[in-house]
Amino acid sequence: MTATSLTSKTFSPADLHDPAVAPAAGALRRFALRLGLSGTRFAVNGILKRRFWVRKSKLWEYARGLDCVLRSFYLKKHAGNAKPRVLDFGGAATLPIFSLAAGGSEVLCLDIDTALSDWTNEVAKRRGWQLHASTHNLVTTPAPTEWGLFDAVISFSVLEHIPKAAQPVVLARLAELLKPGGVFALTFDFGAEAPVNDAVRDLDEVERLVAATGLDYLDGCPLADTGERFVIDRRHPGRRFTFASLFLQKKM
Repeated sequence: MTATSLTSKTFSPADLHDPAVAPAAGALRRFALRLGLSGTRFAVNGILKRRFWVRKSKLWEYARGLDCVLRSFYLKKHAGNAKPRVLDFGGAATLPIFSLAAGGSEVLCLDIDTALSDWTNEVAKRRGWQLHASTHNLVTTPAPTEWGLFDAVISFSVLEHIPKAAQPVVLARLAELLKPGGVFALTFDFGAEAPVNDAVRDLDEVERLVAATGLDYLDGCPLADTGERFVIDRRHPGRRFTFASLFLQKKM
């Protein structure tokens, strides 16, 4: 485990070349290419199509998040052939859930987009993956008890699309679904100029959201803002903002 790979921070393109992140990023690049060559469509920002790669900022979100989940799980020295049980919030048909399932993890994905959820289940059936997508809306309805608890929760660039008042509620519900010692890998648009209305604007807001989860920062490291800002969304060329990658853990 390294501080670079598991530290909560904002986006830096240089991270993709760091020895702690590069292997995960490279594995995802190769996996995306294999999906594309096989004709398996996957979604980015809700758009499902055949593609062979994802842009650097999205790769950064995915690689660091999955690295956090897998490193944290295997560092617990689980016996035998145990694989993580992962809950994804809002990422139906995306590269991370396909990658986790292809690696043997059991994945439950929650996404209210019926078309993306249906495609997720179709791909999982074809490939024999332990992956299921549900349109259960956790924003409005608590999780049913039969879901049980998960080793990890992931959610990539979904939070900003939930109304501000509902964000603490849904984060608390997701945190409740973690096993003791489980990790929560969350990314979101961050910064004063982020174009989505309900984006997270500053570190004080991050602290309030973390408090709502009742979880601790992984390794005790609060979110570090590098101060770098980018024109990430081509639809808003005048808005410079960034992504934040937040890693939390439930007490044992």
